[in-house]
Amino acid sequence: MDSFGLTYPSMEHLLKNASLNEQQVRLYEQKSMDAVFNSCKNMQDGAKKARGDIEEQYRLYLLSGELAGLMTKNPKFEKWIKDKANAALFRSTYENVVEEASKLQTMLKMKYEAAQVRRDKQDRAVKQEAEKRVSSSSSSSQGAMRAIRALITPRELIRKVENEEPKKSALIFDLRQNQSDAIFYNRSEMITVIQVPYDLIDSSLTFQSLKNNLPVNQRALLPRVSGSDYVVLMDDESPELLNNSPAPKTKMSFLFKALTQYNSVDRLRDRPMFMDGGFKLWKAQYPTYTKDEQPLSSRTSPSDGLDQAILDYTSRSYGVSEIRYPDLMSKLSLSESLAPGQPLSPPRIPPRPADIPPEPYSEPPRNGGIGSGGIYPQAPTIPQRPIIPPTTIPPSIPTTTTFDRPGPPIFSPAPPGPPTVIPPKPYQPPPPVFPIPDRTSKPSTMPPDVSASDPSLARQNGGIDVKRPPPTLDRNTKPATISKEYEVQILSIYDQMTMAIDRSIDERTKSRGAGLPGAVGLYNMGNTCFMSATLQCLFQTPGLPEVFTRRNFVSQLNTQNTYGSKGVISAGFASLLDTIWTGPFQAIRPARFLQLFADEVYRNLNDGRQHDASEFQLFLLDALHEDTNQGKRISFEQNYKGGQGIRQEAADFLRKHYQFTMSPVNRILGTITVAEVRCLTCGESSATFEENTIVSVEITSNTSCTLDNCLRSHFSQTKLEGDSAWNCPKCKTPRTSTRTSKLWQPPPVLVIHLKRFALFYGDFEKNTASVAFDAARFDIRPYLHEAAPTDKPFYKLYAATLHNGRLNSGHYTSVASHLRNDKWHRYDDETVTPCEKFQVNPQLAYILFYKRC
Repeated sequence: MDSFGLTYPSMEHLLKNASLNEQQVRLYEQKSMDAVFNSCKNMQDGAKKARGDIEEQYRLYLLSGELAGLMTKNPKFEKWIKDKANAALFRSTYENVVEEASKLQTMLKMKYEAAQVRRDKQDRAVKQEAEKRVSSSSSSSQGAMRAIRALITPRELIRKVENEEPKKSALIFDLRQNQSDAIFYNRSEMITVIQVPYDLIDSSLTFQSLKNNLPVNQRALLPRVSGSDYVVLMDDESPELLNNSPAPKTKMSFLFKALTQYNSVDRLRDRPMFMDGGFKLWKAQYPTYTKDEQPLSSRTSPSDGLDQAILDYTSRSYGVSEIRYPDLMSKLSLSESLAPGQPLSPPRIPPRPADIPPEPYSEPPRNGGIGSGGIYPQAPTIPQRPIIPPTTIPPSIPTTTTFDRPGPPIFSPAPPGPPTVIPPKPYQPPPPVFPIPDRTSKPSTMPPDVSASDPSLARQNGGIDVKRPPPTLDRNTKPATISKEYEVQILSIYDQMTMAIDRSIDERTKSRGAGLPGAVGLYNMGNTCFMSATLQCLFQTPGLPEVFTRRNFVSQLNTQNTYGSKGVISAGFASLLDTIWTGPFQAIRPARFLQLFADEVYRNLNDGRQHDASEFQLFLLDALHEDTNQGKRISFEQNYKGGQGIRQEAADFLRKHYQFTMSPVNRILGTITVAEVRCLTCGESSATFEENTIVSVEITSNTSCTLDNCLRSHFSQTKLEGDSAWNCPKCKTPRTSTRTSKLWQPPPVLVIHLKRFALFYGDFEKNTASVAFDAARFDIRPYLHEAAPTDKPFYKLYAATLHNGRLNSGHYTSVASHLRNDKWHRYDDETVTPCEKFQVNPQLAYILFYKRC
């Protein structure tokens, strides 16, 4: 429910609570003018701090205005206002109060009217919802899906989303081979489209393998499958169905089974449907909801030095890893065209810097990847990037700083002798030069063991168990590492991001010693608090500041991994971290980082709207993980039985899993869980392991509960029956079964997401229940599998993302314990306030960050 639905059911009720009573009026009449004016100012300041709660803002502004009115009626006012300073302050304060209160009044009027409409719709739908729940509970238990019709036309789907009461939400899986045209719906929360790579779908597909192999810009959208009213599978045309199910051994059947039978993570509400007429009918009926999907690219004409550095890097990177051969049957290469009569000319090859030897040819990766996104604020359709020779970085200038940050120093000594210099492009000034780290030693594929060089640092940084022995990897094939040439170019991206951030910083916050390194505010650039609050928690996450520094992040990159950004996002994130931990700033403006992230990962995040902080965190962590993933992506099937042999099976899974995926991100944040399914007819069982960087749990009450209640419900036994019945391999038919999910290997940093938001009747509704949790000593043993190791089961809270208000009109803040001194700070956009003691409103807690203690 909305906050005003609980506190202020009507505008009249709100106004009654926004006025002084008689006793308060008499009290203020006896005070001096200065005292009353200070109270008036305090009310105004309190209203500004109450962002996200517009009722409270409006109430405080009205009280401030009433105090100003009392002052004008007081006989002492005439004498007090003769002072020009008092007159100017009173006038500006009163004008601001009137202006802000008028704006809020308009917003509140619209808000209450919309709320009344929603209440009416909900009242009309109560009977339908009650009947649905009664029917569902009588025929099946938790986890079962309702059998619904198999086909739905595009027109029917749009009608349900836009016109039906209550409105519905849909998630469409696009599994066409040619996805050059795609569905585009302006409210992506109502119709979400996930484009599944055609080659990914085969008989071995499971929900977990689908998640692991989706592009980063699609992967974080997958959890929406459990909250959507309709899940629709779409091919070019209508699918072939047998008994309302896809024909066996087809792409449609493989994806259908992955979402239903082989999905123990995000259970669907109802059985998936199929698009009647496929995409061809959609495009014919709704051309306005269709767009051409051009290759993603940041810009054809770079707008600043960062764009140029990315263009230089990606052009050379693509030139090596994605070599295209000319058509021998044609006299022209694929990248050239000639006018009639024009003579043939040899292809142009970008020159290499003189001091860098050419690299041996390596076979290009077979898997397709993703590119970068669009331009801020709206992504246009842009052709493929041209290939431009890279620019080397000029000799370095030593840079020093008086501030220390967690982890190794940022800048390393400059190498002896100047490298070859290529003049910068004419359109931009020459960039400042930075030292190039010494890379003569073989780079490590794991996060640096900072505790080895400084035993006190591990405890300073929150006591993370950074010495946890890594899983043994198969080293028969040397992992892809970044070459010296690419190292120079990726560091150029880092340097250009650093300069872009520096240019955006307010000079008033730049003075040395103005702020505490590590506790720096982030300006709100228009509904960007979802990003700011998330970043502040990640800045204080043990392990991440040690990995993503200018000195260390390059050695972690795998530029051959086509699932990531080839290090571009890691360079931007490392630059942001270094600025936070070394810069003497009170606040910075991360606009360029958001633009870069939208360009490279998910362009919708830069549309000026409010977004879900948990989804942004998933997008960011997935991008950083794939950039630094040193695993060889060797696929494998989990043919595990569970039961008595689950320990040996877990060891086998971890060995194979870390050959598939291994990065500093999943070493720090990766939570391994196991789900066991058992047939109630024959006793056959199956075990499936999976890894996530965020554990998302449902809130078990609408009023109050505990985190323990939520976790016990999440890691509990459910019954699979009806359309959710398990296809027992021994019985060779779907059987009623049980499914039990438990923690198997908790990480050094455990992140728990409380699922407060859900689409309800066409709008996001928030569960404002108070969720109590243990901040000092959180014991995870009740949620561990009985056969799992139980060493170091205690955690303590070090950060939390908070949300006040509704998703579309609320505000994100965060609290976090400083990595260096363990002192708590409250982060509200650009404002950072020290906290004497940890304090979180359990109704506002949204994402909880725990570290092992």
